[in-house]
Amino acid sequence: MVFKTFFGIGCFFCLFLGLNSAFGQNGAKLLKGKVQNVDNDVRDVLVMNLNSKETTITDSLGLFSIEVKVGDVLRLTAVQYLTKDVSITEPILNLDVITIDLIENVINLKDVTVTPYNLTGEIDRDLDRLGLEPVVTSGSLALPNADLDVMSQSERLLLEADRGKYVNFYVIALTINTHKIMNQLSGRTKSFEDMVLRDEIMDVEREVITKFSKKTLAESFDIPEANVDGFLTYCMSQNDFTSLSETANTTEIWKYLEKRSVEFKSSEMVKE
Repeated sequence: MVFKTFFGIGCFFCLFLGLNSAFGQNGAKLLKGKVQNVDNDVRDVLVMNLNSKETTITDSLGLFSIEVKVGDVLRLTAVQYLTKDVSITEPILNLDVITIDLIENVINLKDVTVTPYNLTGEIDRDLDRLGLEPVVTSGSLALPNADLDVMSQSERLLLEADRGKYVNFYVIALTINTHKIMNQLSGRTKSFEDMVLRDEIMDVEREVITKFSKKTLAESFDIPEANVDGFLTYCMSQNDFTSLSETANTTEIWKYLEKRSVEFKSSEMVKE
């Protein structure tokens, strides 16, 4: 009886250790990493596990953390760097922090000379050679309101069409703003409001493309690259898309795109 009891306990521990060992080999582990480059900013680098499709973005110091297991491949992408793939091995998985060096994405051009100024294409040398005077701006002259944002043409047109109150009361008189009323009734004000909204949407789209290339969006969200424009159009049609312009947080922008990509792929808009 005692032998059977010890035998059962032994079998239990052997089974437990075996399962624990298997979990250690196949289970995911949170890997901490640091991206670095001597000359350039290392924030907002996209880190993607090509196997699990999990993604994250580096912080201002280039630090990130992501779940991986042996055999996974991490892909690091950013507009200013060459794409780099890192295969996860047992030694890498056991590191406290993995350091990854990224190479700047430099487009090499042949030396050219542009006449009549004999420019070389090297900015520092050309500026000295041309002897250009500093550009005079309202900010450099410390003029009033120099820090105000310049309105777009659509915003100026809207301001002109919708200026003032509908009715103004004075001590002995009352005036009606017929210009504002007629613009409202004719739909002119609404037309300018739509123009301003379209401008804001296009600005946000340009910001997204600047931060993440179409190839990166296609690979990260498993969307055919030919459908990325359609995906961006789908995002632009959402009522909350312009709210992205109010945040400079790249992580929030990425999470928004990730959420919308799921909706886009579940629709009938994706063409294989």
